[in-house]
Amino acid sequence: MKYEIKKLEKSALEVTMTLTKEEYNPIEGSVLTKAQKDVEIPGFRKGHAPLEQIKAKYAKETEEQVCDEIIKKFFGEVIKNENLKPVSPLYNGSLKVEEEATLVVHVDVFPEFELGQYKGLEAEKVEFQMTDERLDTEIQNILKRKSTLTDYEAGHKAQMGDTVELSFEGFIDGVPFEGGKADTHMLELGSHSFIDTFEDQLVGYEVGQEGEVNVTFPEQYHAKELAGKPAVFKVKVKAIKFDKVPELNDEFAKTLGYESVEDMKAKTREDVEKRETENAKNQYRAALLKKVVEGTNFEVPRSLVYREVEGRLAELEQQLMAQGMDLKSYLSMTGMTHEAIFNQLAPMSESKVKMDIILDKIAETEKIEATEEEFNNKMEDIAKMYGMTAESLKEELVKNKNFENFEINVKNEIILNKAIDFIVANAK
Repeated sequence: MKYEIKKLEKSALEVTMTLTKEEYNPIEGSVLTKAQKDVEIPGFRKGHAPLEQIKAKYAKETEEQVCDEIIKKFFGEVIKNENLKPVSPLYNGSLKVEEEATLVVHVDVFPEFELGQYKGLEAEKVEFQMTDERLDTEIQNILKRKSTLTDYEAGHKAQMGDTVELSFEGFIDGVPFEGGKADTHMLELGSHSFIDTFEDQLVGYEVGQEGEVNVTFPEQYHAKELAGKPAVFKVKVKAIKFDKVPELNDEFAKTLGYESVEDMKAKTREDVEKRETENAKNQYRAALLKKVVEGTNFEVPRSLVYREVEGRLAELEQQLMAQGMDLKSYLSMTGMTHEAIFNQLAPMSESKVKMDIILDKIAETEKIEATEEEFNNKMEDIAKMYGMTAESLKEELVKNKNFENFEINVKNEIILNKAIDFIVANAK
């Protein structure tokens, strides 16, 4: 087998593997022979159909299997000889069989690059100063978080900031459209959750009032059949609510686990000081890391960016599910497409991937590793989060055949964090 490698953009490679007929024919023959046992072709008993007829009838499936077998047999040799570090499965494969058999595949690999400066960096370090004004703001935020949605008295007219409970059904040219109906939905006016001026037009409504809301879907709306079209929503306001903020007194403080208002303020002050001091520390670390990234140039593999974006989308979907919504409904209400939200997440995802690659190389250069003690301590912390012991967590992971991946991921996280600590420790 001969091969050629061509470098593409974004740390992608095009690998061309060329096989002689002596190398290719046994692979194709093996694939067809295996298929012969299972396929049925009219006029022949099962398991006795001629190989050429199987190849003709199942050309696409045969080619896919042959490509897989060539990759299994020969691509490991390419990886070893060229010391490649693939970060993606092979993609865009194409097979051509003439005098020789040629298989062209693409693969993303870890980029080759020189580290920029990561020692002796400078960044501004801000010290947090606690004030009485900041404490008052924090207490007010606590009260707001503990507020409850409460119905207004009869006769109140909806205004921005109110939460309305409504039912609605949308129509285009007098015809209802899919996804445009809800029997009950809580909507905060001014949140811009719905398209166009939907929320603005509900200002002034009273409980029990019915009406029509006229909007136009965005030109770039994800549902093409709705994009740019005017729609009429028949709505009914079932309730109008406001956030009722509790009174700050000892009784309220005790419901949060404090002894009194004074105890609440004292401990809140401590919590804020601790949190904001940590935030200041993180901002300093982030400023140093930004300089490391800016001083190191390479193209990030597309597949790693896609993987990071998909992970963020999965997290978003979990958050939405906790609120009784799915991603499709969220996109529908915000007027976004899957492509648009993907593109919105791509830049920050690329930055995250680039940072991880740089930290990984710093760890390799400085011989930073994760010790067993560090792994065991981290495992105990994770187990506590789930109300388990480290031993029971390990048993569960082993039972589900996930322990090896868990160990790799946890140790990798430890190494990256130690690499960040190394940068901070060596800053001016």
